[in-house]
Parts: sequence; C-alpha cells; structure tokens
Amino acid sequence: MPKVLNYTPSWLSRPSSGFDLFSSGNQRTSFGPQDGGHPRARSSDKEQEYLGPRRTIAHRGSEIFLVVDNHIRWADLSIVKYDWESLQRKGKRLEGDDALTSQSYKLLKAPISEQIRQLSISPNGQLLAIATSHTVHVAVLPDSTKFEESTQSPTKLQTHTVGPTTHVLSQSPIVSILWHPLGVNGTCLVTVTTEAVVRLWELNRSNRWSFDSPTLAIDLTKLDAASSQEDDVSPSGMHSGRGFSADAVDMEIASACFGGAGLPDESAWSATTLWVTTTDGDVYALCPLLPSKWQPTSTQLPSLSSIAIAGAAIASQDADYLGDDVPLNTDQYDFVSEIDAQEPTLATRDDDITSNDAIYNRPKRPGPIPKLQGPFQLAAGSLVDYLDVSDIHVIASKLDTEEMILGADDESEVGLQEETIGLSAAVVCLMTTDGRVHLFLDLEGVEGQWLPAKVRERPSSASASHELILVEALDTLDAEAISENEWPTFSRDPFSRYSFYTTHSQGVYFFSLDPWIKRLEDELQNSTTAGANFRLNMLRESSGTLRECILRFDQDRFTNNHISSSSSSASANACIVLHDSDLGYFLLTSTNNDTHPHAATLDIPKSFTFKQEPLSYDDDFEYSNLYPDSNDSAADLGLTTHIARSAYEPPSTFWNQSSLLQLTSQSLPAHRRRTLREEVRLSTATLELMTSAHRLLSNETHAIKTAAADLFNRCERMMQELRTQIERVREVNGRVEQLVLGGGDDDTEGENASERLGSRAQKCLRKQERLTERMEKLRRRAGKLEIREVGEKEREFYKELVSLEEVVCKPDEEGNDDDSFLDDAKDRGDERKRAVKPHWQRYEELRHMAAELVERAKQVKGEGGGKKRAADQYGISNDVRRRKVQQVMALLEREEALVDGVMMRLERLSVGHL
Repeated sequence: MPKVLNYTPSWLSRPSSGFDLFSSGNQRTSFGPQDGGHPRARSSDKEQEYLGPRRTIAHRGSEIFLVVDNHIRWADLSIVKYDWESLQRKGKRLEGDDALTSQSYKLLKAPISEQIRQLSISPNGQLLAIATSHTVHVAVLPDSTKFEESTQSPTKLQTHTVGPTTHVLSQSPIVSILWHPLGVNGTCLVTVTTEAVVRLWELNRSNRWSFDSPTLAIDLTKLDAASSQEDDVSPSGMHSGRGFSADAVDMEIASACFGGAGLPDESAWSATTLWVTTTDGDVYALCPLLPSKWQPTSTQLPSLSSIAIAGAAIASQDADYLGDDVPLNTDQYDFVSEIDAQEPTLATRDDDITSNDAIYNRPKRPGPIPKLQGPFQLAAGSLVDYLDVSDIHVIASKLDTEEMILGADDESEVGLQEETIGLSAAVVCLMTTDGRVHLFLDLEGVEGQWLPAKVRERPSSASASHELILVEALDTLDAEAISENEWPTFSRDPFSRYSFYTTHSQGVYFFSLDPWIKRLEDELQNSTTAGANFRLNMLRESSGTLRECILRFDQDRFTNNHISSSSSSASANACIVLHDSDLGYFLLTSTNNDTHPHAATLDIPKSFTFKQEPLSYDDDFEYSNLYPDSNDSAADLGLTTHIARSAYEPPSTFWNQSSLLQLTSQSLPAHRRRTLREEVRLSTATLELMTSAHRLLSNETHAIKTAAADLFNRCERMMQELRTQIERVREVNGRVEQLVLGGGDDDTEGENASERLGSRAQKCLRKQERLTERMEKLRRRAGKLEIREVGEKEREFYKELVSLEEVVCKPDEEGNDDDSFLDDAKDRGDERKRAVKPHWQRYEELRHMAAELVERAKQVKGEGGGKKRAADQYGISNDVRRRKVQQVMALLEREEALVDGVMMRLERLSVGHL
C-alpha cells in the first residue's frame, strides 16, 4: 500500500485559514464571513431523506471546489499551504481582525436553491457540472488568476441550467453526471437518472439551445424491450402518465460510469462504453455511446479497423459457423468504414491554438443508438445472493497491440512507444451499501452492438451468455457500523488504473489489484491448458487484492449538542486524490456531520506502471517495489522510520456559541423579555424559563465535559506511550554500549570493540555483495529462460515413449499416474495390442525358465556316476547337451542385455524430457 507520511496537516487544522475552508458559517465564530446557505438547503429532514452519492469536492490541479452551507468555495491548496508555512516561519498567529483579512478561499455564487449533491469538472477544466437531487447546472470557470485577484468579494459564476424542462423536481432524481472521455474539448455531458434515462448533452457556450435539449436521449427500459431501430426508445414527456411496471422497478439505476478514460493504452471500445448498474446488482453496457462529434485517441481508430476487418473476414468465410454473430460483424465493419471515409477536422482549443486533435462525426450507419447489452450473468456461485449496489467502477482492458500491428500497414502507425502493460480483460468493481467491494472479470469483452434496422427473428443470446466472473469480495464495513443512509463511493487513483479508493462513513480504503494482475495476464496469454487449473488455484490462494485503511473517521468525536445520533446519519463525501509538486500525493475528504477536513499525504510510488520483470508463481508479490520508503537511506539500512499518526483535533464543542443567548432573545415572547432586565420573581414563568435554560446548559456542559474527559484520556495515553518509548530507547542504548565497549570501560577495550564491529560490518557488506551478485546472476538466468510451447512432434514422441514404457517396463505397484498424456496413450490401445504379451512379462518368464534349468543342471550334476544319466537313457551325447545349454545361456544373456539397454535408454529419455 502507499505509505501514509502524515495525516491532516497543520495548514488544514484549526486555527489555520485552511481549516475555515471547510467550516460551516453557523458554527464558525473565530473569524471569516458568515455565509450561510439557503433555508431550503438547510433542512435536516431533506438531508435525512436523501439516499445517493455525495461528491461535493472536486479539484482542478491543486485548486479545489467544495460545497459548504450550499455555497461553492474555491481555494488553491498550494497557496493555502504556502501562506500558513510563511506565518509559521515568521512566528505569527492569526488572531482577531488579522484573521479576517487572511481568508484563503473564494466564495462562488451560483443561482442554485436546492442542496448541491455532486460536483464534476470537465476534462479541460473550463466547466463545472453541479447536480442537486433533481436538477443539473453547468458553470463556466474562469482562470485561477481571476480567483486570486480578490479574496473578500464573492465571484458570480456564469451558470446555465441543463435541461430546464427535463431535469426538474417532478422527474426522476439524478444518480450520475459524467463527462464523456471522447467529447470535443471535454464539453460533452452525460446525465443518468434513477428511472434508467440516459441523456447526452453537447454543450456550447455560444449556443444556449445546447443546454436546453440533449442530442441523444435513451430510455433504457424501452431500449431493453426494443426489437429494431424503428422502435421509439426516447423517454416519456413531462406530462405523460407513467403507470406501474415491473421492468421499471428492476431498472432502478444506482450508478453509472464509462469503461475507460480515453487513454491510448486502453482497448478500443472501452471509452465508448457506458456501464450502468441497478440497485439490485444487474449490470448493463451501452456500446458505443458517442456524441455527434467526438475525438478518438491515437490508437483507437487503428484498433477498431483491425477488429472490424478481422470480424468481416471471419464472417465471409465461416458464416454458417458464426450464425447470429454475422450481423454483428457486418455492423461493426459498416461503422468503421464510414469513420475511415471521413475527412477529420482539427480541434480548436482556447488554451492551445496548436492542437492537432482530429474531430470525427458519429457514423450514421448502423445508427446513433446502440443496443443495450445485459443484464450480464454474475458467475459468483453461492457467494453472492443479493447485491444492494451503490456505485460501480470499471477498469479498462489493455490495448491488443499485436492485433493492431497486424491490421496496420506500418508499425509506426500504431503510435505506441512500448508494449502495453496490463490485463487483457476488463475488471468490473461493484460497491454495495454494506461496504463490500466485489471484483468481477469480463473475459469476453464488450463490443459495439446495434439493433437491427428492421424487425426480424434474431435471438438475442449474446448478452444472456455473457458472464462476469467473481474474483474476490472484500469487506470494509462492520455490520454494526452501517448507517441508514450509507452510500459508499469509488475514487480513481492518479497513478495506476488498477488501484482505487473507496469512501464511506467510517473511513477511506485503498485497493490495489497489482499483486495478481501480471500473473493472471501471463496465464491468460498462455495457450497451454495442461495444469491450468492447478496454476489458477495457486494464483487464487496466493496474495490477493491489497486492501488497507488509509483514513478512519472517529465518530465518537462528533457527539455534541448540535448533532444527535451521528452514527446513524453519518455520511462522507467521495474523496479526491491528486498529485501536485507542492502537495505531493494528497488525499482529501470530509464528512457531513463535522466541520473538519480529513486528509493524508501518501508516499509517491516508485514506478507508475507495472514492472516488466518475469514473476514466477512461487514468488510472493512485493508491494514495496511500487511503494518504497520515502527515506531511502533508512530503508537501505533496514531501519524503521517514524509511524504517521493523526493529530488531535478538538471537537467543535469547545468553540461553538452557546444557544442560551438565542433562547433568551428569540424563543421568549416580547412581553416576557422585559422580565430578564428586572429582579427575579418567584413565578411560574420564571420557573419555566429557568428550567429551559437549565436543560439547555446541561446538554452543553455535558458535551464540554465529555470532550474534556476525552482530551484527558488522550493525554494520559500519550504520556504512557512516551514512557514506553523512553524505556525502549534505554534498552537499545544499553545494547549498543555493550556491543561498542565489549563489557569494559577501558579505552583499549573500546578500541578493540570498534575494530571488531568494523570488521564484522565489512564481512556483512562483502557477504551482501556476494549475495547480490548471485541473485543478479540468477535473475539474468531466469530472464533468459523462456516457457516454450510443446510442439505436435514432441507430443507424439512423448506418447510413443509412454506406450513403450507400458510395454517394456513393469507398471508401478501404487498405480500413481499424474500425467495427462499417459491417460491419452492408454485410451488409444486396442484389443490386438492387449493380446500380445509385453516384454517385461516375457523377460520375467525367461528368468524363471533360466532359474529352473540351472537348478535342474545342479541336480543332475550332483547325482554323480552311480546313476545313469537321463541323457544316456534317451541316447543324447554330452556334446549335444553342452551345445544346447550354451545356446540357451546365450539367448538368455542376449535377452537380458536387450532389456537392460532399453531400460537405460528410457531412463535417459525421461531425464532429458524433464
């Protein structure tokens, strides 16, 4: 895992100006403007009723945009950090009026009355998508220099309402707002609602009509039931009645995401695929979903051309074998052919005049609306019964470079500098409301599919047989800690697409698939099926997905008089992870039940990509290769660096204003307020007032007492830990002195001890050098080894050896036979071969016959001359008998030498094969 260098820094903790960036206006009393939100947005009942994603923090480089009191605030974290460090170096502290002038954030005004739920910045950083529960707005972001001009006066953003007649309170809520990775200059927005309606908006600031109506609107429920492109799949109007439908219940969308980020090393269809998941765990794919004008990557068109040409060639040759896949290959060929026939136009950017990005039009054939693929079968067995999904995250498969090079005329047209590293299958990650992450493999892949132009009987069995194989299911939440409105979310890692973060009410977790991605890819690329089950079982039982808790939210700290039952209503914003030269590898998030930012500075990985060194299945994956210790010298010496610990953050109870003044000034009627300025009189009204004040003060003092007791316990624990550390240091110091002085106090003994230590260190260094050289030789030798595939002639030769071993050698008494080729050789035997006696049986019979003849010869020789020989009885002379015996012995020796030679040859062949 990436090592946590430190937790929430001092420039984001109280009393820094960075702390006020996250502080609410009605809770902050030290300094800063009181910018309270709209009354409608402050309703706690609406906050309790909302169940959906919270992504109210977005970033553009080191600039962050966040929502506090339903107002958008802007700040540059690098500037906030620099200002705080400058004050620390000068020894100053923000107090009184000086703090008011040191406000480090900018208040951005936007005409939005509903509570803001999601923020998303376009890929070019010029637009900010703002989503409430039912409405969507897009604000134009100026350059950061305009925000830095004045820090006191709010900045009014130029805001446009997206879909003023479609995304309204009377329609379905918004679940996802996504920027299309292939949109022109990052101005294509995709909105997804809970009623399975997908709308694609191609925004143009000079054309207000582009914000009013989408260029493509698809009702997934109608698209699932459609049989041709002639069917109407557009969503129903605002005033059209919509009755109850079982399909509508099953198609309640939980989240959506694109299958790729539009990078050159991703597969061709990844960035054009919109993945959608329902609350019940059904996964669908919409491919290709393209705007009317789009920008492909440098490797996308060559890869699509190679796929389409190969599919068309197979369809023309084996049409009977493909069956229903013939129209699919034809549609893909028509799609790519129209793209190749176009003359692209060059993109014009405001920030880059010399841009050479090519813009293509969406092909008219087969059609603009793709086919809905799914629901995919989740091959999870009994591990998954029901999934209450909250979010989806898809990791794109790697680009098939070999196939693209075969389709290109020149290897230089591919545009890749080196081999693409990754997995040749997409990984689909599903997050459930109970904090469990499910990892699925899409081995078949999703390709572009369209509905037929006309209605025809064509079975749609492609998606029915499409399976997502469950790899692993990992828990991040305890069953007792799950809140009622829990909605965990995913966040991307800026360094590796095979790493991601999850955020829920209890903390932030880091996941990495690096330990098994390389091994699985090697197994998928290996065509040898012998022993595949064994290797896959070893891979499954070895090191799996890396899971580690980066941040843990302390819910007990938030219990005060302003927040009740925080554990049941706590929720967290999706964390953002950024990489900046000033901030480093930085993680930032916040929760809705406190005013504290939660951050962590992580160690930057050594390599942003996979190591291309060969990994054996017996070696454990060392994650330290990707995330080494930041202190290289300490890591080389094997010393343990400091352990990062989160600093104490005092609860807001210590600085919140008392509600007693509000009680006396606003809650009392006007005719009773004058009694506060008079002498105390014993009356029912006075008793009621005192009772209310006592009840209020009791709650406040109890919260202060609890926070003070917690602080006291933390101090006691810190003192105890400090004593323990001091004792350990003393022990280490004593051991070092004993080694250095050698148990004596004389200088000579000390010098001898120093010499002994020096010589021992030199020996250790020389030994380490020898081990390093030996390991380097082994590594080079292992790198030269290649796992070569067994050819057909070698297979046939091995089968002949096995059959010869059956005939010549005696079978094993235990009957152990683990080789699959031996079973194949046994199966192809016939009755004729079984009728012939094997050589080992004939050899045993000859040995028995020779033993009998020798025994009989000894008996005849022992009888002597007293008895008449048996040979004389039959008239056989001694010379004839001697010659016959010699012939028999010669035959026996020859047979024995032949068998011994065959056995030695078989042993040499078996050793050479191994």
